[in-house]
Amino acid sequence: MNRVYFYIILGLAICSLLFIVLYKWQESHKMAPTPIPALYPLAPYKSYITGVGIVEAGSENIFIGTPLNRIVEKVMVKVGSKVKKGDVLLQLEARDLEAELVSRQAAYEIAVARLDRLKMMPRQEDVISAEATLSASEANYQQAKIQYEMTQQLQDPRALSQEEINRRKSNIEQAEARLKEAQASLAKIRTGTWQPDLEIAELEVRQAKAEMQKIRTEIERTVIRSPIDGKVLQIKIHEGEFPPLDTSKNPIMIVGNTDEKHLEVSINQFNAPYFKSDSPAIAFLQGDPKRTFELEFVRLDPYLVNKQNFTNDIQERVDTRVLKVTYRFKTSTRGVFVGQQMDVFIKDEVAL
Repeated sequence: MNRVYFYIILGLAICSLLFIVLYKWQESHKMAPTPIPALYPLAPYKSYITGVGIVEAGSENIFIGTPLNRIVEKVMVKVGSKVKKGDVLLQLEARDLEAELVSRQAAYEIAVARLDRLKMMPRQEDVISAEATLSASEANYQQAKIQYEMTQQLQDPRALSQEEINRRKSNIEQAEARLKEAQASLAKIRTGTWQPDLEIAELEVRQAKAEMQKIRTEIERTVIRSPIDGKVLQIKIHEGEFPPLDTSKNPIMIVGNTDEKHLEVSINQFNAPYFKSDSPAIAFLQGDPKRTFELEFVRLDPYLVNKQNFTNDIQERVDTRVLKVTYRFKTSTRGVFVGQQMDVFIKDEVAL
């Protein structure tokens, strides 16, 4: 019995020894933990003010909008496409406007034809016809005159009844009236178009042309073109969709010239009085503080605006306004994208 206990104790001791050896071996071969890189950069200056920068195109990020709330018929570009100033970015549906243009153009051509007709007056055919009418009126008048004069030369007044005499007198009066009317008509035709009628016709042509040009302008407004030479940075619209009502907050497309990138830095209003445009400034890529970028001042907007870019610092004030300052990069921006956020340090001898 004592021998059994001896073997049991011996087995437990051997197992314990093996466990200890295995544990030591595992500990000796365990890999050292990878150090977590620092997420926050160290200030390069003893005295400084800070800001949050957003990378933007050198031309600034241009938010493309639409003047008309129409369905998008065709998107002509893709994200990353290079465009020239005036290149078509997208086409809005405009079939109703094109049909309206056909109608307006026809109205314009009718107005022009009417004006040309008035300018061509008098027509030779109208003059010949009026002259013939005048000749016939003169002949009728002479005949009526002779008939009436005969009544005045009768030796016996009873040869003709008073009724016949009155009829001949009426005939000569009517013939004289028709003669004067024919003379006036011929004079009017020879004079040509009355000047007020010509002026009205010219105004009608101008009005028709303006209406036609208005529709052409509306059609042109359905073609959205690039305002600059640059690159398409973002597209937020698809064929068949309506553009949002407020494209200033929800741009359908963003275009910018990225040949040179700028950094728009937001400086807290409490630090704004200490900002100097000629002070050295350095930017650090957020998440990778090893990458630094020297900056060169470009401009500032002297009007403070509401804060939009945040550092996510637990002590950050979000109810403040900020000064917008734009810098250009002195060093290469390869691997840096428009819209990327950076931490910025600006040297200051008397910082808060």
